[in-house]
Amino acid sequence: MKHYDVVISGCGPVGAVLANLLAASGLSVCIVERFREVYDKPRAIVVDWEAMRALQFCGVADALFPGTKPHPGTNFVGLQGQTIKLFDPAPQPYVLGWPPTLTFVQPELERLLRAKLEQRPTVRTVYGRTLGAFSDTNGKVIADITDPETGAVEQFSGDFLVGCDGANSAIRAALGFGLEDYGFDQWWVVLDAWQRRETDLPAKSVQYCWPSRPGTYVIGPGDLRRWELKLLAHEQPEDFEDPVYLEAALSPFVDTSALEIWRSATYRFAARVGDHWRKGRVLLAGDAVHQTPPFLGQGLCAGIRDALNLSWKLVQMQRHGLNEALLDSYQAERKPHVGTLIAHAKEFGLIIGEMDEAKAKVRDAALGAELASGKMVTSRQDHVPDLEAGLIGTGRMAGALSAQPRILTDGGSRLLDDLLAPEFLFLTSDPSALRWLDDCSEAWARIGGIERAIVAGAAGGTDARVLREDGTIFADWQSGNGFTSVLVRPDRYVYATVRDSADLAAQVQHLAGVLTGAA
Repeated sequence: MKHYDVVISGCGPVGAVLANLLAASGLSVCIVERFREVYDKPRAIVVDWEAMRALQFCGVADALFPGTKPHPGTNFVGLQGQTIKLFDPAPQPYVLGWPPTLTFVQPELERLLRAKLEQRPTVRTVYGRTLGAFSDTNGKVIADITDPETGAVEQFSGDFLVGCDGANSAIRAALGFGLEDYGFDQWWVVLDAWQRRETDLPAKSVQYCWPSRPGTYVIGPGDLRRWELKLLAHEQPEDFEDPVYLEAALSPFVDTSALEIWRSATYRFAARVGDHWRKGRVLLAGDAVHQTPPFLGQGLCAGIRDALNLSWKLVQMQRHGLNEALLDSYQAERKPHVGTLIAHAKEFGLIIGEMDEAKAKVRDAALGAELASGKMVTSRQDHVPDLEAGLIGTGRMAGALSAQPRILTDGGSRLLDDLLAPEFLFLTSDPSALRWLDDCSEAWARIGGIERAIVAGAAGGTDARVLREDGTIFADWQSGNGFTSVLVRPDRYVYATVRDSADLAAQVQHLAGVLTGAA
């Protein structure tokens, strides 16, 4: 029986990201996927800058980026065609190193992720088979891998099993875990098309808040365009299998003769979060443990956050022999975070999907007044919360995402995460502060910490730990938030800001104690 550090069920984007992150840090991984080929149609169409940082660690971000398009923002349009709500993208310079929101083509991302897995010597990919029965006993998980064509069964074992097997997760069902329903249940048809000639379309994405037919328009990369149309009370999903019916429903939004339909599918948009995310050495991630309405563009992003959060904790335990209780922080951190996003997405879905005209008029007046007053939150990223629980320390920035500056190199400049592995970081703008680690060097080494000073100016100096910033993103982030030194987690959330040597020693000793189980 072949044994792995981690066995993963499901090689969609979340499972493939998780497998790449684990293998990039040296863990052995077996990933099992029932489909032999990548599904060739898009489903998710949006990734954000945090997801792009995870894809950086996977080694596919640079290859994906040329085929993406920065999201131009979204207008919510009321009954009279007026803007009642909007999301505008954050302006440059981009503090996380990438545009805040990008549209992309999902099959292209999945092919890049699978190709990268095939290059990794510690990964075994098993396509065209399913992960069936499993047992968690004697410190490992034993799983049956079944070939549906022959019925042949092979057993693998792993120190951990992660179910990334979608909304109908067999792993979740086998664990007996339920989903908390946030009370959102609507049928929509999603249609992707290629724009084959010029036609009158909005410059921004649009949420059509029309009771006659609520709809969404998304500008994809290149000539890809997406519409999402809410089913009316008298309609059934099978109605939209008729191309004539589908075209008639779409025609109020666009001249359909300018389009070549790529695919259409009806979905039951739901809002649910898992009651439990882990049982022993078996865990869940992505749609297997939460389902998000698409109105904030955070469904896939949430799953990628799961993978990044979980991966560094598994790596810490497997490579550094740290405390298995570290996994308790996975649900503590991710469930409230994704729950907040789902609540926001539901709120926006109810705004868009209102089908009572009288209520829609009241909605338009209220939102229009809020927008005109300047009190409305108009940045999509401002709806994405920081970490509020789990493994975070002290200081105003604890739980926030850390900046990603560009660093000068001999060949030009590169983003910070391309130069530093996903480990704990001590970052400072004061090179002399690197000596603060002398008082906690053993604990810092125990958790695999990396220290760097990031300073302004041209390349030079003899200390390889002093990096020169190309631009002022890091300097502005620090000065704007009132600190010079910071501890950062492997997933690039701030653990704590640091005042001085004594404070750093206390923070590192406490962190090491939590990770090793001594505290």
